[in-house]
Amino acid sequence: MTKLKKMKKYSFLIVFFIGLTCFSQNYKGSLNSVEKEGLHKIMLTPEIRSASKDNFNFIRIKDSANKEVPYVLKYHSDQLFSTFVPIKILSNKRIKDSITAVIIENKATEKLTSLILKIANADISKRYHLLGSNDAKNWFGITANNILSLNNSAQKSSVEKRINFPTTTYQFLKIEFNDKNSLPINILDAGKYINNYFSEDPITIKDYKQEITELKDSKITQIKFIANNSHQINSISFDVNTAFFLRNSKLIINKERKIKKRVETYQQVVANFQLSSKIENTFFLNNLNEKEFIIEIENKDNPSLKITNITLLQKPVYIISNLKKKQQYQLIIDTTFSKPSYDLGNFISEKTSIIEEEVSVNNFIKTKAIPVIIKEKPFWETAVFMWVCIIFVGVLITYFALDLLKDVKHQEKK
Repeated sequence: MTKLKKMKKYSFLIVFFIGLTCFSQNYKGSLNSVEKEGLHKIMLTPEIRSASKDNFNFIRIKDSANKEVPYVLKYHSDQLFSTFVPIKILSNKRIKDSITAVIIENKATEKLTSLILKIANADISKRYHLLGSNDAKNWFGITANNILSLNNSAQKSSVEKRINFPTTTYQFLKIEFNDKNSLPINILDAGKYINNYFSEDPITIKDYKQEITELKDSKITQIKFIANNSHQINSISFDVNTAFFLRNSKLIINKERKIKKRVETYQQVVANFQLSSKIENTFFLNNLNEKEFIIEIENKDNPSLKITNITLLQKPVYIISNLKKKQQYQLIIDTTFSKPSYDLGNFISEKTSIIEEEVSVNNFIKTKAIPVIIKEKPFWETAVFMWVCIIFVGVLITYFALDLLKDVKHQEKK
């Protein structure tokens, strides 16, 4: 019984020690008040991302009733959207010799190389001519004897067809469709697509201190970056006030490896790039997330570069959430949380149109670490008790086996 008491005591100490060392890292910040109800985007600042160690599973949004508010992560901020811009159809009528003439007004006399025609669903091929005019009276040829093929769409009531032609700035365009061999088609609309590229500006990370050292013997300029916390850095930009330069450079991080019983620190080159007076000197990095790193610039026999500024940049990450007016919200980070699963993810994707409403996080602070309490199990439910039983049964079996073997040998001697 004394041994069992000791084992129970040791198991309690182990559990108690684990309980003391398991702490959740908690942070919280309040969201700005919402002026308009609906979808809002919340930028995860470098401070928030560093606190979460770029593990977004730890993030929650909670309302004033401490209920979770669903959100969706939006990683890729740069998006290309195409928008249809209609061009006015002045007339659409049948003229002599079974011809349908569609006149379109290019009022701004823009340079056009194509038109999008929205046509009622059909399964017809037609020949057409394209003409241009600046007064809608005197017409001049642009293209002739082109074929427009429409394929029946089982799911849509209309189809879009692009017609291409040489660059033109005519104020009026006329498309003449030949209806001799097929029935007329119904032109619903004409226009063009314009591309809008929405790009989120990168965020400047200001937490790193910079120390510049000139290593004269090796003819190298060494720039050391140090921060209290690591940050994801996606690109780095140099402002250099020197004419005619071309310098090989590299980015280095310190790593540790275990050799037998000792730990050795060594340097690893994670990126190579070339600073040049011919380019903007902005370089993209792959998954750099360190508290400290070094950039070395090879000067050879040249004077050191006059570097006026080095900017560390981070591509923004947003979360999108459906927020209500006159409601208080908090963004919380808790390192004990696991990945949430919300229905909202089924309705928002990278193709979702631009969400203009943005809310920022204020008063982001670290809260008191809360120990993860591990409830002590009864001794007979612990792994220690299981191993005691296994060992006891093993000893018992061995004892009976040896005793049986002893009896067999005793019988053989008789």
